[in-house]
Amino acid sequence: MGVVSFEISIPLDPDGFIEMECDYCKNRFMLHHQIYESEDNINFFCPICGLPNRTNTFFVPEVLEKAQQIALNYMYDEIDRTLGKSLKQFNKNGLVKMTMKTPKRKIEKELYAPSEDYVQCEKGCCGLKVKVKNIDKEIGIYCPVCGRS
Repeated sequence: MGVVSFEISIPLDPDGFIEMECDYCKNRFMLHHQIYESEDNINFFCPICGLPNRTNTFFVPEVLEKAQQIALNYMYDEIDRTLGKSLKQFNKNGLVKMTMKTPKRKIEKELYAPSEDYVQCEKGCCGLKVKVKNIDKEIGIYCPVCGRS
């Protein structure tokens, strides 16, 4: 069996920002999708706590749950397809009969609409815009690309 890949469309807000969550502090913020998709960035700094992490660790839990759901449903389909054929062949001999209960597929949830509780800030060091909660803006944020405060 080869590599199987799935594509999930993560919703953007009207300005083209994607909602993200830091693995460390669990605070949410928004980056423009072009900044996130840029191949120049291997790591991002959390704008709230300032800790760096790989770009693919900032997904919100809802996106991860959706990905797990898609993969699980695919696995159920593959098991049913593969073992279903084998059982038909096995049951042809007439001596022993086997049946298989297939697990119930989970209905894939639609992804959330991004929250609109964010205010936009601009970091002069790298010239990029970030959306954070109002209290985080007042306290001060870090640049997601270079980490400066």
